[in-house]
Amino acid sequence: MSWKKRALAAALAGLCLLSGCSLPGRQQDEGPKDTVDVSDAYFGLAWYKNGTLNPVTDTDSINAMLREALYEGLFELTDDFTPQNVLCEGYSGDGTTFTFTLRQGVKFWSGQTLTADDVVASYRAAMDNASSPYHSRLADVTTLESAGTYQVRIVLSSPNAAFPRLLNIPIYREGSADSGSFADGTGPYVPVENGSAYTLEKNENWHGGFLGTIRHIELVGITRADAAESSFRTGDVSVMRSSRIAADDETTVIGGAVDTLQTPSTALHYIGINYANEQLKDAKVRRALSAAIGRRALCETQLQTFADPAVLPVNPQQQVSGVTLSTEADTAGAYELLHSETDDKKADDTAPQDSAAQTAADGDVTIYYAKDGTPLTDDEGYYIDEDGDRVLNAEGEPVKDPSAPAQSGEDTPATDAAGEQIVLSLHLLVNADNAFKVAAAEQLAASWNAVEGVSVTVDAVDYETFTARIREGSFDLYYGETRLTPDFDLRPLLTQGGSLNFGGYHDPDMESTLAAARKSGDRSALCKQFAEQMPFIPIAFEREQVIIRKNLINGFSPVPYSVFFGQENWTRVYAAESGSDAQTDEAAQ
Repeated sequence: MSWKKRALAAALAGLCLLSGCSLPGRQQDEGPKDTVDVSDAYFGLAWYKNGTLNPVTDTDSINAMLREALYEGLFELTDDFTPQNVLCEGYSGDGTTFTFTLRQGVKFWSGQTLTADDVVASYRAAMDNASSPYHSRLADVTTLESAGTYQVRIVLSSPNAAFPRLLNIPIYREGSADSGSFADGTGPYVPVENGSAYTLEKNENWHGGFLGTIRHIELVGITRADAAESSFRTGDVSVMRSSRIAADDETTVIGGAVDTLQTPSTALHYIGINYANEQLKDAKVRRALSAAIGRRALCETQLQTFADPAVLPVNPQQQVSGVTLSTEADTAGAYELLHSETDDKKADDTAPQDSAAQTAADGDVTIYYAKDGTPLTDDEGYYIDEDGDRVLNAEGEPVKDPSAPAQSGEDTPATDAAGEQIVLSLHLLVNADNAFKVAAAEQLAASWNAVEGVSVTVDAVDYETFTARIREGSFDLYYGETRLTPDFDLRPLLTQGGSLNFGGYHDPDMESTLAAARKSGDRSALCKQFAEQMPFIPIAFEREQVIIRKNLINGFSPVPYSVFFGQENWTRVYAAESGSDAQTDEAAQ
């Protein structure tokens, strides 16, 4: 599929989500004719042998690419997480009940035809196995059944218009996962046993049509998680996912010439907030903390350009009326938000009073005025009234002038580096075992401390202590990271009792807006309310990096959950007769 057709598919998807129309998918006549030279270049793929051969229950990340080559889901997700039809021909639904119609004539490697029973069995395996990487995606499913040979009916416990985004789950033939070998799939490659080793060969039954120029893949057996990168260094593995390797370190770190591509992800970096802290209950304070962050600078430095700045907890960031999506630090705006309530109160209270009384608040210090509106005089730093008596606060304690010098034996009010009285003092908890997160936390603290009256200290603790403290609520702020589901389900973070709601956030209005957004598929109102309340502070969405040996193939265009997306457009790269240039087989014809 050409990039123009992919762009059209993405545009149409937004219009089709609840209409029941069919989303564009792979078409056999869209790829180039199968007349190009088949690449004889070596292509190796890591295979963690200790993993399960069931694609739905296998939890090993090394085998993710192998699953992507062998199996397909009802949908594949594009860069903006739009579902594109693969095994699905179309669907209808009202957000709660969905009927998915399968593409007819799709064959497994074995030659047997894909039916609804195969889809039901694959999903049931994920639902019945809590360790499955797809288990949480189907947590809201109450009914899963065949509604005919080529139709699957699914009912959810609560509406979710974006539910099809969750269905890039691998499908295998019912009963084949217990065969002791690879479960029977429909993907473009089929595993072929060669003694104790396996290779991947072209699936002659593949419904996608032209396979591209890579028809043979060597599986490289891996016994340890760190062995995949070592095998890439030596050239045995040709492609892998690699996170947090700086672009200028590719040659040094990987040890060879590579091409790098990045895909969006659902991995959200954010600041969690403890609502037991009285300082953080005011939305203005939370918005001030968000405004002070230089997200773009953070992504370009500590996150090594492997992340996209995020003000909202959705990816990609959407334009919503009334929502500011600036990724630059707004120190002045943060200060104004922190002090706006004080300033408003002061403005209202400058008028003359009938008697000595409170007329303004400067931070936590109460200032008193005489009947004519002039400040009361002070005696050695303490306010006195017209009768010469010291003014007492509500607790019966003398009120001190903050501008007066401290008396012997008295505490000096806390101030920041600029001499401004501290009005917001917080600690940021971070996992000390993750060096880049510690560096990111320190940069965040520096951004906040640039705001007059704010003091944030980084508490870096070991991972065990970090997790224990956030679970018990022993923090002000914490640096968090979570991988959201592709429908960007925020219930774990925003609902009472949510699995990631460690700070105890609770707002019935927010929960109502969240439910409405899931039902309609329109998140504009949710994003606007989120920006106003800032219940947690999004920082960035991490990108996933895919690295492939340079001059291996052209047309390599991975998407978030598949490096083999668009493999029908892969073309061979080979050295020209002069040995100085690289050409594709398409250009040579």
